[in-house]
Order: sequence, then structure tokens, then C-alpha cells
Amino acid sequence: MDFSVLRGNSRSSATKGARPRLVKKDGLTELILDNEQTYYAATLKIGSQGAENTVIVDTGSSDLWIMSSDVSCSYSRSYYRKSMEFGEFHKNPEMSRRRLLDFEVPTLASEAEKKEKRADVTTIPDALKTAYGSSAVNVRSSYGGTCTSEGSFNTAELDSFNLNSTAPDFLIHYADETYASGVWGHDYVDFGSSNVSDCSFAVANDTSLHIGVFGIGLAELEMTYSSNSSTTTPYTYENFPVRLKSTGQINKVMYSLYLNSADAQSGSVLFGAVDHAKYSGQLQTVPVVNRYSEYYDNPLRFDIVLDLITLENSSQNVTVLTLHIPALLDSGTTLTYLPTDFLYSLVSLLGGWYSFLGYYRVSCSYNTTTAHAVFNFSGAKIRVPMADLILSLQSLCYLGVVGLSFSNSSSSPYAILGDNFLRSAYVVYDLEDYEISLAQAEFSDTEDIEVVLSSVPLAVRASGYSSTAVASSIDSDFTTSRFLPPAYTSARSSSLSSSRPKSSEGTSAIHFARSLLFTLLGACVLFVI
Repeated sequence: MDFSVLRGNSRSSATKGARPRLVKKDGLTELILDNEQTYYAATLKIGSQGAENTVIVDTGSSDLWIMSSDVSCSYSRSYYRKSMEFGEFHKNPEMSRRRLLDFEVPTLASEAEKKEKRADVTTIPDALKTAYGSSAVNVRSSYGGTCTSEGSFNTAELDSFNLNSTAPDFLIHYADETYASGVWGHDYVDFGSSNVSDCSFAVANDTSLHIGVFGIGLAELEMTYSSNSSTTTPYTYENFPVRLKSTGQINKVMYSLYLNSADAQSGSVLFGAVDHAKYSGQLQTVPVVNRYSEYYDNPLRFDIVLDLITLENSSQNVTVLTLHIPALLDSGTTLTYLPTDFLYSLVSLLGGWYSFLGYYRVSCSYNTTTAHAVFNFSGAKIRVPMADLILSLQSLCYLGVVGLSFSNSSSSPYAILGDNFLRSAYVVYDLEDYEISLAQAEFSDTEDIEVVLSSVPLAVRASGYSSTAVASSIDSDFTTSRFLPPAYTSARSSSLSSSRPKSSEGTSAIHFARSLLFTLLGACVLFVI
């Protein structure tokens, strides 16, 4: 999937192409997707009449769903929330909706469910509990209006649509209390001249969202499988990545993600291929770990083991954290999320202090590309410029890392690594072998695309590939050292306190927004034959 990165504070101000443009070359089908600040979105043509629908492209969920032409837009309530883009208020519901990356999970599974190795995803403690926000601080949602502005689908007018009457009702709940419900069916899904026949998707007839979702994650996270039904046996189906292989358009169920630099106008996601020009060094492979092995035989999402984080510049190399926790790599998240107790250590190193915005304020001297945070995954290392981890508001700077609290004694700590990490990495998602291959991203306009036949070409196993043990609890120790970037000029440097930030301050950050990375209103999907 190649995409153009276009930005704007709102849809009306973003620059984007009017229609996807198609390019055929060397067995590749390329669909251009546009991008704004807040989310990836692709325009699909559904059914025999090619009904256009713009949908969020999400690696953190696994189902495609779109709006029915007579959908009921059931906006339930208004509330305030914060997110990554500072300094502006938005009342436009299109800019202020949160969306699900993963699912709300309030209660423990029953012993019977554990014994059967099956569980409704909503019963797993603290599993997949992440919501994402708009691009403003203190955004209030003014619910109302239509939710078909991004397209809809009239099943009654299409002979090609086949209702799946044996499937359970489609129902998905999001962590911000939004939802979508409807029916399942099959029809054509077009990307330019590429047509995926008999594609399974849901048509929502009741929702509190304004846009559908194009989930391309693991099959085990499909709602037909991850949510128990009293009337049907849980099952997986061929979602879009799997359907690409079964229709002969790719050889292996995999894709590679390249977000490009923060100010770039293009990036790529390739289905069925790797672009060797987009990374430096060697691709190193690590296993996807199954955080929910008590309930499921296979992983639900793209978690890999994060062992270590260090900070480095020309004169310092300081270990921030030794973690050994699962970390979710997800393009649908803007910021990075660490267990709150781990975040304290990072904040202490940077001399940060908690602000009323819900983020930790730090010196703007850290907004530099000459200092890096180094993430170590079983021996595979990704260097992230500190500038990518800093949020700016006028002359003030804030740490783009947010705390995750784990109050439930049965919950295990984990991290979420979003756009501010992923743009430094070239990531290959292997959905068949449950593996992730990583390398340092190389910001380049050149291409060296190789089709994946079975294994990821030129990739080697990381040195700690077999070390998949993860921590079941959080070590409360934190560093009292200080990491000083080049040309450090903060007036607070002499008043650094080694005292731990108050717990109530750290955990409050999670209650505020988590923004989606960009708005894909057009990105280049490459199908490799």
C-alpha cells in the first residue's frame, strides 16, 4: 500500500487528490490514498455499482465495515477529551470522534471460558483497551448530523450483494463508548482496476461513528471469532489480506509498512512484498507473542517483546528502562504508550513535570535529531530521534509518551508504539507465520521491491528471537539519573527533582486522547502478484 501524505487541520483545509489514481507496472497495482493529520483512510468501491466508501485503514482490527444508506446515526452523548494536536478547539464531529484501535475489556473471563481456551474479547482483563482521539485539546463532540458523508451502501439496490444470514449480527464496541452494529454479507471490493471478489464485510445500520473501518489485522481478532455468540459457533473468515492471497493477488498474507519522515508527502504499505530501498541495515525477525494464550491458541494482535529502552547522544548512553513487556506495533496510533511506572523513569531522566494538559512538559532542547531513544526488541534495535517524541505548543514542549495504568492485579503490563515510533522503522507484518521483521527506516524516494514468495527476503532472526518471556508485573524502581541533550538550555536543569511524580498525575494521562496518525483519504495500495 503506497500512500500520499497530505496534511491539514481539518478536512476542508487538507490538500488531497480528487480521485485515486491507478498505476500498473511490473505486476503491481497501485492505489493512491490521501492523508490528513488524524487517520489513514482509503476510498473503496463496493458492489457491482461501485459505491464509493471512505474507510479508516487499521492494522489493529480485522473487519471491514461500511455504512448502510439508511444507517441510524445514534450519537449518545457529548464529552471533553484531549489529544496530540495543541492549541485549537474543534466542534466538528468529524474532527473530534475517537475511534477504536482495540476493544473494551472490563471483566474477567469465566473459568469455563478459560478451560475451553476461548473467550469473548470483552472478558479479557485489560486486553486491547485503547481508544484514540481527534487532533485538538479539550475537544467537545457536538454530536448530530449525518454519518454517511464518507459514503454508504444500499444493499437493496444491488443484485451482487449476498447477505450472510447464517452469521451472527455484526456488533463492535469501542473503548470510547462508540459502536457499530449491522449485518454481514459478501460483494465485490474494488481498488482501481483490482477487484477482490466475494469479499466479506459488514454493513452498519446503527452506529455512533461517522466513518467505516477497514481492518487488516490478524484473523483471530475478527468479530465473528473474538466475540462469543449464543447462537453461532465462533469462526474466522477470509478478511481482506487473506482474501488477497486466496484470489491469487499475493503469494503470502503479509504487508510491509513505511511511514516516511514526519514532513514527507508519501509513504507506503505493500501487500505481498518488501521494498529494500526503504530501510537500512538488515531486516531482523522477532516472533509475535500471544498475550492471551490462556484464552486463544494464536495471537490476536501484533505484540512483540520490548526488552530495553536507552537514550543516547554523542556523549551519553543511558539505560532508561529494562522492560521485557509486550509492545503493540500499530499504525493507527499517533503516540507511544508505556506503563505509568516505566514512564516515571523516562520523565525523571528528562527532568519533566506534569502539566494540566495531561502530558509531561520537558525542555525544548530535547526537540532535536541529535539525540535518540533506542528501542531493543529481542536484539533488533530501532533508533527514534527525540524530536519525534516531542509535541510542541508555541514555545512549549511536551513528551509524546503517555502512561498506561494497570490497576487490575490480573493484568500484565504492555506498551503501544504508534506513529512517533513507527516512522523510524520499516516493519514487515507476517500474518501467516506470526512474525514481525524490523529495520531502521531509510527515507528514500527510490524503490527496490521484491515479491514475497514464502519467507521475508533478506530477513534474519534477531539474536533474542527465542526469548519471548514477558514480565507479569511492573518493577517500581525508577532512575534518578539525568539525560542532557546537546545545547541543553532549560531553566529547570538546576532544579531537577529526583522525587517520583505523583501516581495520580501519571495515570491521569491515559484518560485523555490518543490520536490517530494521519488521515488516509487516499494511499497507494500495492498488490504484488
